[in-house]
Amino acid sequence: MSRSVLGTLNWAETNNGALSRSDVFSLACNLAYVQMREFSDTLRQKFHLLRLPDLMLEALRPPTTSLAKDALAYAEETHSQALLFHSWRTYFLGRLIAEQGGLDYDNDIFFAAAILHDVGLTDDCPVPVSQCCFAVQGGRQVKSYLDECGHAAATVHKVSEAIALHLNIHVRQRLHGAEAHMLARGATCDLFGFGRRRIRLANLQDLFERYPRDGVIEALRFETADHLTGSRPEFLTRLSNGKAPKTPFYDSAISSKG
Repeated sequence: MSRSVLGTLNWAETNNGALSRSDVFSLACNLAYVQMREFSDTLRQKFHLLRLPDLMLEALRPPTTSLAKDALAYAEETHSQALLFHSWRTYFLGRLIAEQGGLDYDNDIFFAAAILHDVGLTDDCPVPVSQCCFAVQGGRQVKSYLDECGHAAATVHKVSEAIALHLNIHVRQRLHGAEAHMLARGATCDLFGFGRRRIRLANLQDLFERYPRDGVIEALRFETADHLTGSRPEFLTRLSNGKAPKTPFYDSAISSKG
């Protein structure tokens, strides 16, 4: 992958996740694209053009492979409950959106990336967020861990790269793969509500009952972290003046309007 591609581990080798002017432009374009996609979903929902799959969460259980088990064990060892619940919601939201869009993906890779995508925000992270973009550090940390577990290099690369990329907000499937695309979709859905119209209300209510959203903003350190100047998390929090984003989701429930 080219060093110039925003959000990749190669891109961050020399900058630890600090944005160049062209990177800021690319990130702004990503945000604009996501907003346009949300507007399109709103119209499609209004005119009953969004076909939502009739799925139960039980049908979307994570795999039981060694990769999934190793990833979950590491998450349970390092994450607070609120951060772990966010990771579980990211997994299910990403899968529900992917199923609605008919995506073909490797669920083993996606689960590992989803459950560990915010490891860079945990107390055990060896590098503070003020020195490195937490998504980049998380990708590096997961790569090291999964390498030590003996997983295939290609698999480890896909998992760690998806984690590093997820703060791009929009991650192109054709360029980075379905799993990285899904991770960004799931994470931004839980934090901002993007993509929620592609999920049945009953699924959202079930998900938030199983994995309550209590403490998610604090767990993500959205209002308290001293992020690396010029990094993606610093740029995104600056857009909202450091305040938690307003979403249609609140506490452990969801608005009755969906």
